[in-house]
Amino acid sequence: MTTRIASLSCGCGQTLAVPEDAGGGQEIDLVCACGRNLELRREKGAWAITASLTPERSVPISGFSREIREDPEAQRFFFSHFIGGAPMPVHIVYSAASRGAEIKAAGMKVTRFSEVDGPLVARSRWVARFESLRHGSKVQPARAIRGVEAASP
Repeated sequence: MTTRIASLSCGCGQTLAVPEDAGGGQEIDLVCACGRNLELRREKGAWAITASLTPERSVPISGFSREIREDPEAQRFFFSHFIGGAPMPVHIVYSAASRGAEIKAAGMKVTRFSEVDGPLVARSRWVARFESLRHGSKVQPARAIRGVEAASP
């Protein structure tokens, strides 16, 4: 019996080989050799990259707790998300030891999550929370951030 292999390209250009029956489900997480964390989801019978976290060496200091900034094992990533109609960088600091994550976007306050099983899970929880606040809020954008209006949750 042979295993069918799907190939996908990471943002770094590296080709990733994914067995067609990988994970036995509809969603899997992979780490590329470049350090990106990728969330793959089966869509219409094929694997597609649905989220990508790019590693970074350091994060902006303002807003993040001292504990997570000083954790030598903390993992730091960023991804892009549309905020106020423009793609903005969103920073994640994840601690496997404490199973905690702190996420910060633009001029917004840090959002803290506990009992997080990985940086991709933290990203998913932040996106779900941000989108639910954005869609559920009747408040108009309160301020501009570098010329872009930011949603006021």
